[in-house]
Amino acid sequence: MPNSKRKSKRVTCQKKYKILKKVAEFKKKARRAKKRNPSKKNRKDPGVPNSAPFKENILCEAERRKQIALDLKQAQKASRWKMQMENRGLDELVDEANRMEAEFEETPRATEEEILLKENVGLSHTLYKEFRSVIEDSDVVLEVLDARDPLGTRSSQIEELVINSGKKLVLVLNKIDLIPRKNLNDWLTYLRKSLPTVAFKASTQSQKNNLSRSKILATKLNEDLKASSPCFGASFLMKILGNYCRNHNIQTFIKVGVVGFPNVGKSSVINSLKRSRSCNVGATPGLTKTAQEVSLDKHIKILDSPGVVLAKNDDSIDLALRNVLKVETLKDVLTPAEAILKRADLQQLCLHYTLPEFSSPQELFCNLAKRMGRYKKGGIPNEKEGAKRLINDWNHGYIKYYTHPPEEHQPSPYISVAIVSEFAKAFDISAVEESMELDNAPELYSSRGVLAKSAETAEVDISDNVEDTMETDADSQKKMTVKFDSKKEKKDSGWDYKNLLEEFQQNKSVKKKYRKMKKNKKKVNKEALALSETLEGTLTI
Repeated sequence: MPNSKRKSKRVTCQKKYKILKKVAEFKKKARRAKKRNPSKKNRKDPGVPNSAPFKENILCEAERRKQIALDLKQAQKASRWKMQMENRGLDELVDEANRMEAEFEETPRATEEEILLKENVGLSHTLYKEFRSVIEDSDVVLEVLDARDPLGTRSSQIEELVINSGKKLVLVLNKIDLIPRKNLNDWLTYLRKSLPTVAFKASTQSQKNNLSRSKILATKLNEDLKASSPCFGASFLMKILGNYCRNHNIQTFIKVGVVGFPNVGKSSVINSLKRSRSCNVGATPGLTKTAQEVSLDKHIKILDSPGVVLAKNDDSIDLALRNVLKVETLKDVLTPAEAILKRADLQQLCLHYTLPEFSSPQELFCNLAKRMGRYKKGGIPNEKEGAKRLINDWNHGYIKYYTHPPEEHQPSPYISVAIVSEFAKAFDISAVEESMELDNAPELYSSRGVLAKSAETAEVDISDNVEDTMETDADSQKKMTVKFDSKKEKKDSGWDYKNLLEEFQQNKSVKKKYRKMKKNKKKVNKEALALSETLEGTLTI
């Protein structure tokens, strides 16, 4: 009977390494042969040697023949095209023209508002498509505004596009912890005349999960709550969205899109609603590049969108002071920095940076550069670095400011009375019982700061309660308040540090005694265990 067992393919190591060695030698010989006899494809043209006679004539003749070959190729192409057009006939050309015209008519064209928005948006085509997809896929759109400058971060083109597409629009006034209580009340009164507006303070915690969220109304913030890290206003916003689902009898879920300028806090709002860091956040403008969908609960899904920059309607100075553009990308940093000096009180500015008085903006920028140790060649202070420092302090909140609403409400042409009543009925803010009376809540800020103006008048409120008026550009139409916190003065926190120190020392001594007692107890137990083991050994013997 033949052996049915298969023969093993395993080889010895000696044979294996011998094969590998033969393969390596074969490849080495092939490489050497290729170097000695290169193929025509890889062979380089050696050219005409310098020692050859009539070298210039030879090169001219080669160039002439090359041009003749190129002309011949183009002539052949033109003759083929001519023959093809003669064979096609006039009827085929007419049919093709009619077909192309029909395709052009069937192609959907953008509306006038979409064309204007696309021209103004300072984004690439990919980011613009992401932004448009968020608006098209959403049932409700949240436009996030910076509470320090709501009108400056409000986009009329985006609002018109959202309303014309049949979507519901809600304004979210973020960063309310950076403005006083009275200013927040005035802005809510002004904005709610046109669209539903929600006050919001995003969570400032650094952890990834379990972000705290308070049920206290955002309009009830006082000095202590303002400095705390939990989120305020999220419960109120969730109730408003829940009212929308109930009023429209939505049994499944709704999609909520979040739009707005860069660095207004869109991703922070989403993280606070989700109570976890689902989206990347940072002070860098344009951090969000793509749309992202986050599920809040079984009824609400929220969409994050890239920031939109309306660069055509807005001045580059305003964009730089709203942290819309990176300071490193600005070609001119001196003009925005000078605009800050026009809006702030110069005396308080010197006290804030502990600098001597200056006669020109360039002198101030040079003094700031000296403080930072930034010099150019020859030991000259780099005034551009000083201007960048001032702009960065403005954008990162070290220089506090807030604007005032206009005295008269100016209705937008794309928001009619019917739209206002429809939105108010859809969300029913009054039913959520948010109180508009803020007199019982203490002030967010103390009365220390500088009132400056980027409009017709500007008030100055310094630590000695001295009032002054400054005039700035007549073109500006917004009142702005700029505040500088004094670094030298320390607020009385009400703590008795002497008693606290004594209690701390007592607690420290108690903890020390407890650790010593624990150590002695452990030592005694160890000795007792060793003694018991020796006794057991003697007894067994």
